[in-house]
Amino acid sequence: FCIFLAELCALFCAQLTTAWGRSKALPLKSLQEKGFLENKKLIIKVEVKVIEVIDEAEEVTRKEKVDVQGFKVLHSQAVLVSRLFEKHPDIAVNFKPKNQQVKTTYMIFLLHLIETLRKPPHSISETELWIAGNELMELTEAGFKLDWLKTKLRKVSFKRMTSYDNVSRVQEFENQVENLKAEVSLERKTTYI
Repeated sequence: FCIFLAELCALFCAQLTTAWGRSKALPLKSLQEKGFLENKKLIIKVEVKVIEVIDEAEEVTRKEKVDVQGFKVLHSQAVLVSRLFEKHPDIAVNFKPKNQQVKTTYMIFLLHLIETLRKPPHSISETELWIAGNELMELTEAGFKLDWLKTKLRKVSFKRMTSYDNVSRVQEFENQVENLKAEVSLERKTTYI
């Protein structure tokens, strides 16, 4: 229900902004004529249709936390975290924090970082790579052994830099530079004639 309302709000707000993010003018008179205002308050009517009723017991199970190698994780993350410890058994040997909430937070950061680095390199933004680098450094400082993840981050960064999009952009810039050189050369010739 919350997601639906958020999407509805996003659609409504999208109607009020331009492609550049600037607000469009929406005259007060127009809102009043269409019946959206009542005593200077914006009224939005929403119809809700129940599609599925989720059993509360099932919902509690999904939100329940499970202990995996001393880390409390959501039931839905338990398999992923177990596999992580199987593949890298010494990953948390030097992990310093003892507080359970702090440990859980660090594990969430680690899972988020792994998820980010699983995406195709061309779909990861420079900002995401920068954040991933910072998260990796923070996780390492907390005591996680993540050399394998550092290698993965380097590979993803390199693949992103050498991806087709970047190569084509470099080619485009080189063409622009050549065109500018030709224009300057032509300008010099006509100036000296």
